[in-house]
This record gives sequence, structure tokens and C-alpha cells, in this order.
Amino acid sequence: MDEGFGAIVRNCSKLTRLSTSGSLTDRAFEYIGKYAKSLRTLSVAFAGHSDLALQHILQGCSKLEKLEIRDCPFGNAGLLSGLHHFYNMRFLWMSGCNLTLQGCKEVARRLPRMVVELINSQAENAKTDGVDILYMYRSLEGPREDVPPFVKIL
Repeated sequence: MDEGFGAIVRNCSKLTRLSTSGSLTDRAFEYIGKYAKSLRTLSVAFAGHSDLALQHILQGCSKLEKLEIRDCPFGNAGLLSGLHHFYNMRFLWMSGCNLTLQGCKEVARRLPRMVVELINSQAENAKTDGVDILYMYRSLEGPREDVPPFVKIL
């Protein structure tokens, strides 16, 4: 599968949208970061083995505007590797990943003009440091005012 995705991104230089799901290692994301220079939208689910995969994407895909990640092993190190790029993106959505509250707070601290929302199904459970969903976006108006109780804006 990795080599197949590598062939796709090498030979489709004008590729702007890509969706992947399962059976891809960090190597596939290395190919995506190296060759998919026109990529604007990427959706990833059940793929990758480490933060290195996310680092390849965030460091290589400079035109990336929309990134949706579900159920991948990416954590704080992968998230923090994109600090240089997040202001250029419309949004980042990460759910079912290995993010912590501390890592998300660090991103919010270092990028004060980004809106960082945490959506937790276990919002009342104060002893957990895990984050169910991270939704981060740019806004000219600042954070929204209509947040439900299970959404925390950092």
C-alpha cells in the first residue's frame, strides 16, 4: 500500500485532494510529504505508525489547508511539528488520536490567533488528560460564543 500511494503522489503532481484509510505506514506519509506539493485537502483514518507520519505531512505539504485525522497514533510531537504551518491552514481536525490537554494548551499558547477547541465526551472527568477531539481553525472574529458545555476553547 505504501508504494502504491507513493506512485500516486509521484505521478499526479497536480493532486489537490487525497483521502486515505488504513494499512499505511509512516513511509506512505513520507511520500505524500515529499511529492504531494499541490495537496490542499487531506483526510487520514486508521493509518500511520508514529508522529513521524504527521511530521512528514506538515513539513512537506506547504499548500495544505484542510487536514482531518481520525483514529491515528499521532500525538503531541506530531501536532507541535506543524506550528509553522497552522496559520496558513483553514482547519485541523484530530479525533481518536493520542493528544493530551497539555499538548493542546501548548499549541494554543504558541499560536494565540488560532482558535483551539477541545471536544470531549468525558468533559466532566477531570482526572483524564486525553483529548477526544481537537478542532483548530482561523477566525477573524475570534472564538465562537455559542459553545456547548462539552466544548472547551483554549
